[in-house]
Amino acid sequence: MTKQTLSVTEMFSSIMELLEQAGYAKHTLWGNMYGSIRSVVSFYHEKGICDYDPAVTLEFLQTVERRYRDGEICREYYNAQKRAARKFEMFHATGTLTWECTKRTSKYQLNEEYSRLLDAFLSSRDFHENTKWDFAWAVRRYLSFFQEKGIPSLDRASINDSREFVIGAAASMAAGSLHNLLCYVRQFHIFLKDSGEKAPDCISLFSYHVPRKMPVRGYVSDEELTAIIGQVDTSTSMGKRDKGIIMLGATTGLRAVDIARLKLTDIDWIRGEIHVMQSKTGGMLYLPLLPEAGESIKDYILNGRPDSDAPEIFLREKAPFVPMASGVGIGYMFDCYCKKAGIDRKPFDGKGFHGLRRRLARNMLVSGTPVTTIAQVLGHQNLDTAKQYLSLDSQNLKTCALDFSCVPLERRFP
Repeated sequence: MTKQTLSVTEMFSSIMELLEQAGYAKHTLWGNMYGSIRSVVSFYHEKGICDYDPAVTLEFLQTVERRYRDGEICREYYNAQKRAARKFEMFHATGTLTWECTKRTSKYQLNEEYSRLLDAFLSSRDFHENTKWDFAWAVRRYLSFFQEKGIPSLDRASINDSREFVIGAAASMAAGSLHNLLCYVRQFHIFLKDSGEKAPDCISLFSYHVPRKMPVRGYVSDEELTAIIGQVDTSTSMGKRDKGIIMLGATTGLRAVDIARLKLTDIDWIRGEIHVMQSKTGGMLYLPLLPEAGESIKDYILNGRPDSDAPEIFLREKAPFVPMASGVGIGYMFDCYCKKAGIDRKPFDGKGFHGLRRRLARNMLVSGTPVTTIAQVLGHQNLDTAKQYLSLDSQNLKTCALDFSCVPLERRFP
């Protein structure tokens, strides 16, 4: 498709108009963003160029990057200039602006041969979307190891090279991560053997069993949840949104990513049900919408949710008013309220947003709900996955402890 010649000045006006339509306040547009976007136009005019040219925009980006490296501009200004240039690039390519989270590129960059093997492996089977990138990460790390050693292809590698990789990974990774890495790379070697690719036969090497530790994680207690909810200011639109998210997590056990993707059409208000497809398993869940969560969500939709055509329920608080990109933002939000509530967080203490899921499982277990029902509510496809919550019921576990009162004690001296 032939691109229409566009004046950078006209593009500037259109971009500012689209940003205003996206919900940015005028004082934000003209006070914070105007300068960086206008600087792109000024760069063109300094070159004596009126019409947009991708090559000139690239030169602008290179100039900004050089100034940043030389210490002439700060990082914040540097990033603002880059975002401005990207807006011109996007508008030139599509005629509009879209907002997406930029995915991080892998630090394990591969040469052409290794990239070919990775692409062929990922295309060889129908990977679940949630595990496909886990496989890609593991294989990238593995192949990058050979590349850094100066081995450009696997036909020049040996089993000893692969063994060196395993030893290095074992020294730097936790048992659970090492277990996954070996499993993924073993599948990669099975693919290599089946497809006739020249590579060392390392299937048995990567079949070594690494026991996965199953630590007992904590959960968000009822008292802590009450304290957290008490920190939410429901007089604001953000507070209405955050309370709806927290109450939904506490009463349904939904993962943060599933709440972020929850759509307006996923709630059956007449029946009081939530219909959601889990992002982790791909299975459908039908859950009751309890009154405390339903009222919070209603309050947000009717009195706090920004005007938007987005089908998702929960939106960003600041413009552009688009859906929350992932569950990461929900986790960060929850951690902020934990801090305000005086809850001292420690690594792996189970007090994060996922702790609401464990809280629900624990409360159901204590109330006598069968593990099979808990598994259905939480959407576990494997019953063994739900059994991990048995360790949270410390009250009933005490009844399983052995009674040593009848065992005579003898004091012996060496």
